[in-house]
Amino acid sequence: MGDIGALYEEGRQRITELVRDLDDEAAATTVPTCPEWSVKDVVSHLAGVCDDVLTGNIAGVATDPWTEAQVVKRRDLPLAEILAEWAEKAPQVEAIAGHFPGRVGTQWVLDVTTHEHDVRVALRAPGARDVEAIDVALGFMLTGFAVAIDGHGLPPLEVRAGDRSWVLGSGTGQDGNVNERLAAVLMGGDPPIDVAEPAVTAEASAFEWVRALTGRRSLDQVRAFKWSGDSEPYFPAFAFGPFRPSPVDIEE
Repeated sequence: MGDIGALYEEGRQRITELVRDLDDEAAATTVPTCPEWSVKDVVSHLAGVCDDVLTGNIAGVATDPWTEAQVVKRRDLPLAEILAEWAEKAPQVEAIAGHFPGRVGTQWVLDVTTHEHDVRVALRAPGARDVEAIDVALGFMLTGFAVAIDGHGLPPLEVRAGDRSWVLGSGTGQDGNVNERLAAVLMGGDPPIDVAEPAVTAEASAFEWVRALTGRRSLDQVRAFKWSGDSEPYFPAFAFGPFRPSPVDIEE
C-alpha cells in the first residue's frame, strides 16, 4: 500500500481539478449520492475534516452533526476560498497521516475517495476507478462488512473483485453490537477475514464494491452482482456504521 498521505493528496488534487473552474451555479449542483449537499458542500466537508484534525475537534468524529458543522461553517464562502483552505491545511495532515492510530488513515483515504466519486456523479465526470485509493478504500470497507456479517450471525461470504478474493465472517454465528466491534477494528483490532470457508460468493469490480458498501448502490443493484447463492440474507449486513444502501439506483 502506498503512503496514506500521498494517496489522499492524489485524491485531493483530482477533486480540485474537477471543481476549481466551476461557476456558482455548477458548484451548487446537488450531489445525488449526498442529496442534502451540493458540490461545494462536499468540498466544505473535506476541508473541514482537515481543519478539525489540526485543531483537535474530533468529538463526534464522522457523525452527522460533526460533518454538518463543517458545511455550515463554510456555507457563505466562495468555492475558491474553501479550496484555498483545503490546499493550505490538507498537506499538514497528509504529513502526519501515517501516524494515525489503527485504520484511521485508511478511513481518511476512504472519505476523500468516496466523495471524489460523489462529485464525479454530480458533474457527470467519471474516472479514476482503478487508482490505488480504490483498493485502500475497499480494504477498509471489507473490514466493516466482515464485522457486520458476523454481527448478523450470517455464514461466511467470499467477496471477489477481479483476481482477488476475501472470505468475510468467522462462521461461528456470533451476534453482538456491530458498532462496538467496528470501533475496535478501526483502532487496529482484527476483523473476521479469511478465517473460514465461504458459504456463498459474490463478485463485482473493486469500484462497485466500494460504492455498494458506502451506500452508493441500491439493494437491487447489489442483487445484480454475480452471486453463487441467495443474496437476500446478506442485505442487512450492507448497513453498518454510518452506511446504508441507497433507496434509489445510482448510475455513474
